[in-house]
Amino acid sequence: MCSYSGPTTPSYRLMLLLLVFLIASVHQATGEKYIDKSGYLKWNLGSNVLQGAQDRLEFRFRYCNNKGVLIYQQGEGRNFFALGVNNERLYIEASINQLAVEMYVGENVGRNQTHDVTITGLRTLNDQTRVIINGISYTPEILTDVDVSLDFSSSMLIGETQIGGYESIDQLRLNTQRLKAYPITCITFIRAGPTDIDLDSPSSQLGVSDQCIVCLPPSLVTLTRTDSFLRMRVDNSPRSNTVISLKFRTKAPDGLLFYFGGPAYVALYLEGGALVLRLNTRGSGSDTKYKTTRATFNDGEMQEVSVTRTGNTATLRDGAGNIIAQVIFGGSQNTAQALNAERLYVGGFEPAVLGGLSSDIEVTQSFRGCLEELRFASYSAVESAPTQVNFENQNIGSSYVDFSACLESASCQSYACTGEGQQCSLGVCECIHGYGVRSQNPLVCYNIDDCSPNPCQNGAQCTDKIADYNCTCTDRYKGKNCSVIRNCYDFPCLNGAECIELDTPTPSAAGRNCSCAPGYKGVDCGQDCDECNEQCNSGMCVNSISCENSIGDFICECKVGYEGKDCSSVIDYCKDNPCGTGTCNSFLTGYNCTCPDDPDGAVKDRQSCGPLAVVNPIQISPAALVAILVCLVILLILVIVFVAFRRQYQQKKKTMYGYGNGPDFEESRENIMKYEEEGYGEEDQDAYDVNLIKSVGDTLKQRKPEDRSKYPTLPLGEAADVGDFIHGRLGDAEKDTNDGAIDEMTPFGDEGQGSLAGSLSSLNSSSSDGDQNYDYLHDWGPRFSKLADMFNDGESDD
Repeated sequence: MCSYSGPTTPSYRLMLLLLVFLIASVHQATGEKYIDKSGYLKWNLGSNVLQGAQDRLEFRFRYCNNKGVLIYQQGEGRNFFALGVNNERLYIEASINQLAVEMYVGENVGRNQTHDVTITGLRTLNDQTRVIINGISYTPEILTDVDVSLDFSSSMLIGETQIGGYESIDQLRLNTQRLKAYPITCITFIRAGPTDIDLDSPSSQLGVSDQCIVCLPPSLVTLTRTDSFLRMRVDNSPRSNTVISLKFRTKAPDGLLFYFGGPAYVALYLEGGALVLRLNTRGSGSDTKYKTTRATFNDGEMQEVSVTRTGNTATLRDGAGNIIAQVIFGGSQNTAQALNAERLYVGGFEPAVLGGLSSDIEVTQSFRGCLEELRFASYSAVESAPTQVNFENQNIGSSYVDFSACLESASCQSYACTGEGQQCSLGVCECIHGYGVRSQNPLVCYNIDDCSPNPCQNGAQCTDKIADYNCTCTDRYKGKNCSVIRNCYDFPCLNGAECIELDTPTPSAAGRNCSCAPGYKGVDCGQDCDECNEQCNSGMCVNSISCENSIGDFICECKVGYEGKDCSSVIDYCKDNPCGTGTCNSFLTGYNCTCPDDPDGAVKDRQSCGPLAVVNPIQISPAALVAILVCLVILLILVIVFVAFRRQYQQKKKTMYGYGNGPDFEESRENIMKYEEEGYGEEDQDAYDVNLIKSVGDTLKQRKPEDRSKYPTLPLGEAADVGDFIHGRLGDAEKDTNDGAIDEMTPFGDEGQGSLAGSLSSLNSSSSDGDQNYDYLHDWGPRFSKLADMFNDGESDD
């Protein structure tokens, strides 16, 4: 024996609670039931399984159809209670002591979704009733204002209980059509008061399984021609009971819905818009038929029918189970006959079997339109609910059938609807909306003139359209019929702004909005927007160096790296992929490339990822080379011009002074420039040919007085300076210190090229054979007279 205690006791209790919850969940799961179409769970009189539900009713369910009965309790006489779904809402209908109650008790109950429902206060069935769906509480919407007292334990509500459907529509006492249908539901549990209803132990059931499945998508087809058909694979063993049901939509008056037979048969088809039910269980002789009085089954709306054959009796019901036709073949003596049928045709006949059909089948033309949710069941001893048959996967053969969807406009392929205003719709040609029928056979349509009588007002022009018209209003009016004054007419917007009309009955500035053009603002867009200082609908200068505002516009001078009207866009230098196979790195001032051949970026500032150029000591770009060549050409031209001017200048001097033109002069000049010296005293006699220099002086002496005016003379004020200069030079020569050629360059430069005075050196002064006469200097003008006197004095001193 073991005992347990300690600080983990709360965890132990939690485990016990979890175990209890799991056991309860398993118990609920074992009661889970899937109830198919035409199915039900039924408890007979006296079971009273809903006792206690007047105080609290709980259940969990999922459903597929948009309406149907979930719970039905039959009471004495006309007393009943019914709960189900209608258009994705929970709905309650009851009759107690001849008082009818109708109320919606919830919302948001979508199909193919699991819902947990708790209802309290059913005893009163009024605004005190509360419903909680998936944790959300709802107040009832009461459709009938009556007060009743509901008690499932009272004799008034003791009777048969049906869940998930009903055995026969005749057993329901419902006052409305809101719940007359099969919901196709999956019920996990139902709890009445504190007690769970045992879903595994009903008195009887039909179409019930223990495995809940999701709602199957409907199997549907479109039959497109008058010779379309489907032959389905079903159990055709001779049985005493057959159930066939389907949904259909068509506008064609005639067409086969199904034929199950050979040689005996049961058939259903359209004739003139009415349904015809035929039965022959013997397989020979004339059959029995019934044609409905209603002839509008081809109205284009979804129709649902079901044929149940039991022995020699066939019953046609609508979707809710109401009987609309019934036939009995051969009388009461044939009640036990089985149906010997070989094949099931849906929508039409295969051409090969048309000749073997009974002449009683008047309509062999194919159905044109959409078929959906075919169900079939065949049984003898044990009743079976019909199960859905897949058109596409369970057919033996088919022709001119589209399995994708209900295609209303594809059902007239045997005949074209090509006339004006015609269209195909579910097997017939008809006039489209906006066209009238001029004749029915053949169909002729005409466009209805929607401008007659003229609906447009205030001088507007009417234009007819298909099922519509258009009024072209004058500037002041608006509206479908041009009956309303436009606010924008009396209160226009300025500066090209868009005026937007508002829905106001009288003209006013408040009845319109102005959508200003860029650069303007204000209620009527009459003010200029200063984009340099405020954010406007045209933008505002950002990242700019300067901004210039103008009326309705502005100009920004962008900073480096920005562009755009308002300089708000960063320039993307990489947008054109200049780096090709490399990576482009964009900056405010430009870009560079990281190339595959240089992933580490050793080469700086690459502008492309082409092959690297060979590195030379000096790299000159073509533009720089051109610039250098241009400079060289300019320099060469300047040199040529300088030389030309120099030569012209020299020639002019020679012409003016008559000096330096002879070969003796050139020889002496060359001699001087060659040795670059003219020393003091007589020691430089060996370096120069003094005779040449002297001959130049002789030449000057021989000039005539009349030619002296051709040569320049110095002003008188400068004569003293020249004298001083000459005395200085003579003094230096007399010193004869042999200190070097003091007059080597500077005296020569002072004497000047081409000087008419010749050299002032003392060369050969000691070797002169005779006295020199300097009187010729007087011919040079007053300035040189003093010089002549000085030289003559010197001679006399010697």
